[in-house]
Amino acid sequence: MRRWNIFSYKLGVAFLLLLGPIPAFAQTAFETHRAINIARWFTWPRYEKAPATGIMWPPYANVPAPPGEADLKKLHEAGFDTVRLPVDPAPFMVFDGERREAVYRILFDAIRRIQGAGLKVIVDLHPNSRHPVWGQHAVIAGLDAPAFVAYSNMIEEMARRLAPFGTQNVALELMNEPRLKCKGSDQSLWEQMLARMVQRARAGNPKVTLVATGACVSSADGLIALNPAALGDKNIIYTFHFYDPFSFTHQGAQFIPWPDKYLDEVPWPANARPIETPMGRIAQNVAADPKLDFAGREKAKLGAENNLRKFYASHAGLETIEKKFAEIAHWADEHGISHRQIFIGEFGVLRKEGNKPGALCADRMRWLADIRKAADHQGFAWSYFSYDGPFALILSDNDRRLDQPVLASLGLKHTASKCEDQTGRAD
Repeated sequence: MRRWNIFSYKLGVAFLLLLGPIPAFAQTAFETHRAINIARWFTWPRYEKAPATGIMWPPYANVPAPPGEADLKKLHEAGFDTVRLPVDPAPFMVFDGERREAVYRILFDAIRRIQGAGLKVIVDLHPNSRHPVWGQHAVIAGLDAPAFVAYSNMIEEMARRLAPFGTQNVALELMNEPRLKCKGSDQSLWEQMLARMVQRARAGNPKVTLVATGACVSSADGLIALNPAALGDKNIIYTFHFYDPFSFTHQGAQFIPWPDKYLDEVPWPANARPIETPMGRIAQNVAADPKLDFAGREKAKLGAENNLRKFYASHAGLETIEKKFAEIAHWADEHGISHRQIFIGEFGVLRKEGNKPGALCADRMRWLADIRKAADHQGFAWSYFSYDGPFALILSDNDRRLDQPVLASLGLKHTASKCEDQTGRAD
């Protein structure tokens, strides 16, 4: 009998080895798979004009108008299961008494509206990088910085107030894109700050799932540099943002200071079209910038041309994305973290509109499909950026129809729709 048991054991082990590694299951109370950012609803409070540092009332302006009930239901019907809701936390720290209660009511009414459409919610604490007193630079100044102390207090209160929504329907993201380096003293400081935030959130709500990121503005490398053991918590989803290559995803982005803002019709994958086509558009885009003098135009033109050459030399394509995601997967495996606890919190490409620079539709769709395929292959969850704005899923602020080619690229429910560009020119 004993020999038979040993034989059965060995046979079972051999069978399991043939099957390969057993997939890990998420240990988090909250799970997401296909999410979308609604980025402009709560991210821009009405700050007082400098030198004043306060916030006007009411704090959040409905410009553009937030999605209505029908808009949210369309997202759910398309296949999204979660909304990542970026929230500038300054009003929750600035106001007290009845006005603080009112700010929470405004946020929680939005959460209920989203949940009413069948969607879960990640409340993403998204401190503005511009506010001198309550912005992110003030918050990350140090463990004893007044803004970080106030921020930590707010996290505990937010976690406590989220408890009635339940553990399966709401998660709390502790900070968006921390602007600290992911090495040296900055990395050490970030891990200490993150551990403090986890501790304060747990004091307010022991059961809520937390979303944590690495330094280096939530980059993949920032997550890889993070030591999860320093947080001492299992109920955590780990997130990173992916906009690589930047010269492709942010071509034409007028809100950035880098020369990539002058790139236009850069292809995906790299070398899909000759470099002469996008190179020829740089001078035109630089010349159209009224803020540049002669010297500024020359510098911008040279910078954009250099970045474009680097992009072509990289031969970036699907394999580039797969390689980086494999590094994230290896990091997760090393730390005993399920791949389902890895969350690409943002990814997107600035689209071309009219005669403004940006990515052509077919190139955007290829990049989005490559991200989705690589993420699905590793078992990562993801959140498209964004519902509205320059990376939008909707056609425009005045036309809330969903971009069908984007839905198709993301593997979501869609109707047949041709990928078209409105380039504002005859060619």
